[in-house]
Amino acid sequence: MAIRILFQDLYTRVHPGFDNVGGGYAAVDAGMMQVAKKVIRPDTVVVHRWIPRSTYNTDMFWPEMLNNTETVHEIIKADKEGGFDAAIIGCGNDPGLEAAREMVQMPVVGVLETGMLIACILGAKFACILTDPRCIPLVERKIKLYGMEDRAISYKPARAADCHPENVPLWFEPTGNAKDVMISSFDKAAKECIADGAEVLVTACAYWSALTLHGHLKVEGTEAPICEGFALGIKMAEYLADIRNILGISTSRVLTYAPCPWVPKEVIEGLTEAFFQK
Repeated sequence: MAIRILFQDLYTRVHPGFDNVGGGYAAVDAGMMQVAKKVIRPDTVVVHRWIPRSTYNTDMFWPEMLNNTETVHEIIKADKEGGFDAAIIGCGNDPGLEAAREMVQMPVVGVLETGMLIACILGAKFACILTDPRCIPLVERKIKLYGMEDRAISYKPARAADCHPENVPLWFEPTGNAKDVMISSFDKAAKECIADGAEVLVTACAYWSALTLHGHLKVEGTEAPICEGFALGIKMAEYLADIRNILGISTSRVLTYAPCPWVPKEVIEGLTEAFFQK
């Protein structure tokens, strides 16, 4: 049977304030699905779903937490619905990743974690490139959480490119100077990281998938690969679904993601559904 991957978005289908920018976010959604199709097998299916309520913000702790409840709840619902073999959370901060892994049977993939893991295979040291300086503390805490401090460059391992993220929809257009600004700003930040010891660059925003869409996966003038986490994450989700189906191994249920021994699953599910009742 074909693999089915849930691509769980952190936003609703309506993006307030962005409707008149480059045709709104329809270009982004279409472009990210093009990237997904570029890396998966022909018979693998990616289903893109949105959350019913969104704060439209993942670079502050409180709005991110509010988003996480909706994001994880949608992943839980998809797992109960059945028919999905793996899920990916479509944000470079990996919001809600640990909670989702705790609550569902299918493997759940993070964009940032996947990029870091692959970077460790491709080079000795990596650095993360963001679209928003506000996300630097969030990404730095993930580097520590994932135990990657020794593999990231020691000086400023997470840096924001001067890329005008308000123009994100234009990054996914076939032509246009916004796309060129996006690529040049990424490479400028990347080269500064390379000068400080980075051998591989990791994208810390799912919207950097525009780099894959435009075929820009090495820093210009260098042999430094770009680990674009959305494309790698989709492929990782497909791979984890394969090894679960073939070898029978998936998320560990020892300690970190183990069920709570004194709170029955039914109680957790009941509390969850009560919390989300309208």
